[in-house]
Amino acid sequence: MELGLYRAEYLRSHGHNVVFPESMPAAVAAINDGSYDIVILSYSLSHDSVIELRELIEQSCPNCPVITLTEQSWPDQRIESDKVVLVSEGPEALLNAITHFEQKGLRRVK
Repeated sequence: MELGLYRAEYLRSHGHNVVFPESMPAAVAAINDGSYDIVILSYSLSHDSVIELRELIEQSCPNCPVITLTEQSWPDQRIESDKVVLVSEGPEALLNAITHFEQKGLRRVK
């Protein structure tokens, strides 16, 4: 959780608005209630939770790019991501991934 909070603050310090739900029910509510440009899914969630959230994002915001943070260089292929960022690459890599989508007009890359 602390690393997630750090990443959220890092992104805020670079001008991004960040919603950081701290539980699965809060994440579901945030997806259902919000309109987002980009969604970041974290490796710290359980595998089943990530799949459930990914399906919900697809329904609620089908054109919203999804960035997945992972510790593995070979992420689970069942989780559709538009961009995968390795945690070991640091918060700068996450910021670069967001910038990539901003330059593409915040659209999913298909």
